Amino acid sequence: MAILFWVFAGIIFYVYLGYPLVLASGLLAPRLKRSGAVTAAALPRISVIVAAHNEESAIEAKIHNILAADYPRDLVEILIGSDGSSDRTEEIVRKYAGDGVGLISFPLQQGKSAIQNGLVAAASGEVLVFTDADCEFGPQALRVLVGHFGDSQVGLVTACPSYVNEEENPVTENEGVYLRYESWLRRQESERGLLAMASGSLFAMRRSLWKPLDRNLGDDFELPLRVALAGARNVVDPRARVTTRLSQNDHGSMFALKVRIISKDFRALRKYAAILNPFRHFRLAVALWSHKLLRWLVPYFLLGMLGCGLLLMHAMFYRAFVVGLLAFFAIAAGSSLLGKRKIGLPWSVPASFCIVNLAAFFGILKSFGGRRSGSWTPVRN
Repeated sequence: MAILFWVFAGIIFYVYLGYPLVLASGLLAPRLKRSGAVTAAALPRISVIVAAHNEESAIEAKIHNILAADYPRDLVEILIGSDGSSDRTEEIVRKYAGDGVGLISFPLQQGKSAIQNGLVAAASGEVLVFTDADCEFGPQALRVLVGHFGDSQVGLVTACPSYVNEEENPVTENEGVYLRYESWLRRQESERGLLAMASGSLFAMRRSLWKPLDRNLGDDFELPLRVALAGARNVVDPRARVTTRLSQNDHGSMFALKVRIISKDFRALRKYAAILNPFRHFRLAVALWSHKLLRWLVPYFLLGMLGCGLLLMHAMFYRAFVVGLLAFFAIAAGSSLLGKRKIGLPWSVPASFCIVNLAAFFGILKSFGGRRSGSWTPVRN
C-alpha cells in the first residue's frame, strides 16, 4: 500500500510539475526552427467556417469581426451554418448576403461537427478556418495563422485564446490562471513539434488534410490528432489572439462545461489511441500521456492515495495526509457553497481544483456511456 501510495503521488507530481520541467529543459524534444512564411503575393483562398445554433445575440458581431479582418476580401469565403436555429440567427445572416456571407440552413439540429462537415463540403478554400460564433479575433489573426502554411510540415495552426468576464469572481479568476498555465504548455509543445490540440474558438488547417468529423467528437481535438498522425505539425501562435466572453462564471456551469469537453476529448483519444503508442510515436505519445491522459486520471490517483492512506493510518504521516486531504475537500465544499462571493487566494483554489478533477472523473465515465447525438446548446449571457 505504501509503494502504491507513492506511485500515485509521483504521477500527480509529474503531471503538474515534472512534465512542464521536462518540456522547458528540452529533454523530450528541442525547439524547432521555423521555415519561411507565406508571402502577401502567395496568400491562399480561405474558407471561414462558423457553426451556429441560436446565436442571435452574437452572430452579427461575428460577421463584422470577420469582415474587418486584414486579409484580401476576394480571398475570403464566409460560410455560416445554422444548426436548427429557432431564433433570428438566419434572418440576421441573410442581411449580409451582399457582403458575400453565405448561409446554409440545416432545419434539424444535428450538432456542431455535423454542421461543420456540411459547411466544409460546400467550401472552396485551400485553407479552412474554424471559429466560434461568440468570439472575436484581431484584424491580423487570419494573416498570422495562414502565414505558417509557408512551412510544408505545418498542417494546422491555432490561435491563443483568452477570456473576458462581465464579473470577476473566484471561478473566473482561477480559470484565468489555469488558462495561462495551459497556454504556456501549448506554446512549449508547439515549439517542439509536440502539439496535438487546438483552440476551438479559432484555428486553421490545410484543406488537403481534412476528413469529415465524427459528430460525437470535437473539432479542436480530433483534427489536431489526425494532423499529428499524418506526420504534419500543429502550431500555436500567441500573436493570433482570440477573445471569448466566459459565460460559465459559477461552479455549476463550469463543471458542466468541463465534463462535456473532457467526455468528447476522451472519446477522441480512445478513437485515435494509436498515437499513444510510444513505440510508434514516442515524443507525441509522451506529450499526450503527460498533458492529457494522466491529467484526466488525476482524480482516480487521488482516490487511490486516499484509499491507501486510510489503510495505512497507523502511521502518523499517512494519518496526517488523510486529515489534510479531507480538510482540503472541506474547504472546497465550503467555497462552492459560498457561490460567487469574493474569496481570496489561496482559499478559492481547492474549489477550482476539485471542480476540474470531478469533471475529469465524471467526464471519463460519461465517455463510456454510449454514442451521443452531438447536439449542442451554447451558453450565452
